[in-house]
Amino acid sequence: MNPKTSKPAGISEKVIRLLDVYTLMAQDRFPPLDFLKDRLEMSERSVYRYLEIINMIDPIEYDKERKGYKFVHGSRIKKLMLSEEDFILLLTLGETISHMGTPFKDNFSKFVERFLNITGQPSIKDFPILIKSPDAIESERFKDHFKAILDCIHEHRSIDIVYKTMYSKEIKQRRIDPYGLVLYGDTWILIGYCHLRECIRHFAIDMIQNLKETELRFLPPDFSIEEHLSHSWGVYDEEPVDVTVRFSSEIAHIITRKQKWHPFEKRTFLPTGEVEFSFRVAGIHEIKRWIYSWIPNVQVTEPKWFKDLIEQELTQTLKNQS
Repeated sequence: MNPKTSKPAGISEKVIRLLDVYTLMAQDRFPPLDFLKDRLEMSERSVYRYLEIINMIDPIEYDKERKGYKFVHGSRIKKLMLSEEDFILLLTLGETISHMGTPFKDNFSKFVERFLNITGQPSIKDFPILIKSPDAIESERFKDHFKAILDCIHEHRSIDIVYKTMYSKEIKQRRIDPYGLVLYGDTWILIGYCHLRECIRHFAIDMIQNLKETELRFLPPDFSIEEHLSHSWGVYDEEPVDVTVRFSSEIAHIITRKQKWHPFEKRTFLPTGEVEFSFRVAGIHEIKRWIYSWIPNVQVTEPKWFKDLIEQELTQTLKNQS
């Protein structure tokens, strides 16, 4: 570990170096002077100053047999060791986080480097678990925008953005009170109060063309992301619709493998072997995509206008294929 490149925000480089040396001795690794000079990238004199500081906290001495430093009264902390299950969990988290975007991937890599250095455990290059999920979409300034949004969420500060809508491609300036972030599929979405529309809106971070932090404060809202999205199939927030979908007996056993597709679903097993799902969802755009993924073994039964819309779109699709 290079203390200069792995320093976490908010912690001084000196503290990081002291902790590093303290941990090496606490783990009975007997770090010699030359090793500490290379590790800390410091002169011999500077290393001795660090050792003096540690000695004032907890007496240390030079072990002639091991040719390194140790605590006079033994280790003051237990060597942190991960179980095999914990280690697999850590690496699986890393595999998952690698899809969440640059800010998470970079920070997690630094964390793992520091953590493995403290525990003394080697990294595993050929990890036998692969998470197949889409990588988060990132724009050129995604990392900067992401950090600024997080800062403003924590400090309840408004942001000014230039935003390009996804479908109409309309570009407008907006002032947003940022409430929270959601990763949905491959898209990071900002949820907040839009002063232009005077309501809570959703904004894909990669579609933000420009972002400026302000010093305008807003009162912490009585707002829960989970509650706000509780009726959404994904992240859309539209008028609630009661939808009933029927699946053929050929795939009934497949569609029911998952315990729940939506928090407010109801399942009905029919004598024919078919199964019906009833949902109350916030709009039909997202559930419509899910329904299409099960063609030809699916049909919408309610509401009629939604069933008619599905028929029209499928008819148009057939025409486009001819």
